[in-house]
Amino acid sequence: MANVNIRKPRFYVDLINYEMSRGSTQDGTYDVVSGTNLIHTFQTGSEAELFDMKPLNQVDWDTSAATGNHVLVNIDTESTGWEHNFIAILNHNMVSADAKFRIGASNTEAHINNEDFAAGHTAINPDGVINASVGGSAPYAVTPTTDGDTIVTFSNSSLQYWGIQFEGDGSGTFSGANDLKIGCILMGQYYDMPNSPDLSVKRSITFDAVNMQESLGGQRYATMTNHGRHASGTSKSPFQTNTNRWGSHGGRMSYDMKFSYLASTDVMPDNYASIDRDDDAVIEDVWNMTNGRHLPFIFTTDGTSTAESDYLFARFGQDSLKMTQVAPDVFDVSMKIEEEF
Repeated sequence: MANVNIRKPRFYVDLINYEMSRGSTQDGTYDVVSGTNLIHTFQTGSEAELFDMKPLNQVDWDTSAATGNHVLVNIDTESTGWEHNFIAILNHNMVSADAKFRIGASNTEAHINNEDFAAGHTAINPDGVINASVGGSAPYAVTPTTDGDTIVTFSNSSLQYWGIQFEGDGSGTFSGANDLKIGCILMGQYYDMPNSPDLSVKRSITFDAVNMQESLGGQRYATMTNHGRHASGTSKSPFQTNTNRWGSHGGRMSYDMKFSYLASTDVMPDNYASIDRDDDAVIEDVWNMTNGRHLPFIFTTDGTSTAESDYLFARFGQDSLKMTQVAPDVFDVSMKIEEEF
C-alpha cells in the first residue's frame, strides 16, 4: 500500500517477552539448542539478546565455518493454552548468509530439539506477510527476498514446544563468506482492530533528539544526538529497506488515534478475573500483553498490507488506556503509538 494509508490496524504482540515479564526465565525456556549438526555458540551476543526486543543489537553465529549445519531456536510456551499465529525475525541478514528457516511444533519437546526436528512434530505451513517466500510443500521453508525483517503468520496453534530452524538456502549450505545475524525474534498472536479508527487520526514525525540553544545575540545552535532510524550495511532499524545512513526518512513516527463505537465485547474480556486466550478483545490481546507501554510490538496501519513501509516497531505512548462509554455497552477508545528503533 502506498503513502502509509490508514485502514484497519493490526498489532503483532510478542508473548515471549510477556511471559518473561511475568516471571518466566529465558534460559531453559527460550534457547539456542546444541547437538549433532547444530551451531549454538555465539560469536557476538547471547541467547538473552536474541529476545531482548532491541533489533539493532544483532547476535551472530559462525555459520560460515560449518556451512552444512543448522541453528535451532527452541521456544517453550510453558502451556498448551497459549494460541500463537505469527513469528517475526527482525534485522536479519538471511539473504547475505544464504539462509532460510522452517518452523516445527509439538506438545512433546523431543520432537523439536534436534536437527530437522523429529517424527511426530507438526510442520507449520506459514503465509508470508512481508519479505517471505514460502515453500509449497512440507517442510515449508521460508526464504526472505532481502536482508531486513520477515513476518509470517499461520493458523492458531496452542502446541507448547516450538522450533525455528535456520539452515542453508538452495544447496542446503550457508554462505561461506557471511555469518548469520539476527536482531531479535518475536512470536505470539496478532490482533486486528474490529474497525478502522476515526478519520481524525493524527500522524506525527518528530525529531525528538534535537536540542536547541540560543546565544545572547539571538543566534540559535542545534545539536542532534540521533536522526531516527538507523542503517549501516546489513544492520538497520525495523521496516526500512535502505542500507545506508542517509537513505532513510528521519524522525520518530507516532499515531494518535481514536476508535469509536466499539462493542464492549471488543474492548474488555468476557471475564476480567482471568485470561482466556480464545477471547478476542483489546485489553486481553494487546494492552495486557504489552503491560501498557512496557513492551514493544509490531504495528501496522493496515493489517492486509505486505509493504514494509506500512509497519512500525513501536510501543504505546501512554500509561492508561481510557475507555469512554458512549452508549449502553459501546465504548470509545483512544491510543497513542510511538515508533521504536
